[in-house]
Amino acid sequence: MLKLEATYKITTPLFLGGADAEEIAEIRPPSLKGLLRFWFRALALPQLGSLDAVWAMERELFGSTKNQASFMMSVTDINIQKAQNSLKGHGIGYLGYGVIDTKGNTLRPYLKPGGRFTVRLILNRSLRQEQSALLIQALEALGLFGGAGARSRKGFGSLSLESLCLDGEEIWQRPANTDELKQVMRDFLREINPHGVFVSRPLYTAFSSDTKVCIVKTSQNALALLDEIEKELLRYRSYGRLKGSEHVLPWSERAEQNFRDDHDIIQDYLTGREIHRHPRRIVFGLPHNYFFQSLREKAMVEAEHLKRRASPLFIHIHELGEEKYAAVMTLLPAMFLPERERVAIRCPKRQSVYLPCNVGYRVIEEFFERPAFSSRVVVWP
Repeated sequence: MLKLEATYKITTPLFLGGADAEEIAEIRPPSLKGLLRFWFRALALPQLGSLDAVWAMERELFGSTKNQASFMMSVTDINIQKAQNSLKGHGIGYLGYGVIDTKGNTLRPYLKPGGRFTVRLILNRSLRQEQSALLIQALEALGLFGGAGARSRKGFGSLSLESLCLDGEEIWQRPANTDELKQVMRDFLREINPHGVFVSRPLYTAFSSDTKVCIVKTSQNALALLDEIEKELLRYRSYGRLKGSEHVLPWSERAEQNFRDDHDIIQDYLTGREIHRHPRRIVFGLPHNYFFQSLREKAMVEAEHLKRRASPLFIHIHELGEEKYAAVMTLLPAMFLPERERVAIRCPKRQSVYLPCNVGYRVIEEFFERPAFSSRVVVWP
């Protein structure tokens, strides 16, 4: 049997739990298998060309109710340390919502940055070369663009691939600087050929002709880098809170209010006026919540039937050797909601409003173009 071994380094706090996530933090094979399945789907579509082909290959590789997976997985913790300390930073607290409170206190244990673990896959001899190549690509994608655990799309739990061996032979060259990281990512994307998806909006999150990847910033401190990215996202998205005569961000900087129209739509809804469209910012994911101090009312923007729609924006902090980190942002546009699924705007005190879904991914693309990212390195397209 063939053996694949991928070693990852945790570059940002990883909030990942087992049966009781409130009390423990651990690396579990089922969680990692789910991540590999996600990245397999994302990269297989442009290569296999159709949903039916992807589903058939997925059943062969990962198993189904009718057949076992084509590999056995195990996880070896090499150097994992658990913690539950405060994580300071306005951006960290904002986009760590659910695992970190606004004061930076963590709400559950996490795995500390710097830890390493190895994922081992024992592949069936019956696997074709094409199939083992897809598994190798999934291992690579996880360690180039992704992470594990809660809030991983917001940069928490970022995993940097350090080593990838096939039957004991190293088949991965770890990038040591920004230029090498760009080249490794471009080689990967050329191999999977995102332009193989002939529609720019695949039915699920996948690489396509509209995929966008940028290295937006570098730093010698991974957590400070993540905080910078999150603060910039807050600057871009937030309307701010009224303080004196102006609206400010949590660190007292004046809010830009780039989406004043979103604010006005929800204010109109809460004051009984008729509205005809949903906020533009829902493209960052649902649910999308509002609270108006002046009205003492809150509103929730969500899908009519689905509980949530994850963000198409992936933030990943990648280690480039000792004390050098790069922030990678990846946009994977796809059909935002299923056909006929409407956007619901709800408030406990008011009648809900249902509107057709009409998102624009240009909203996220403009975030890539912020002045703070003027030195960004465009990886793709």
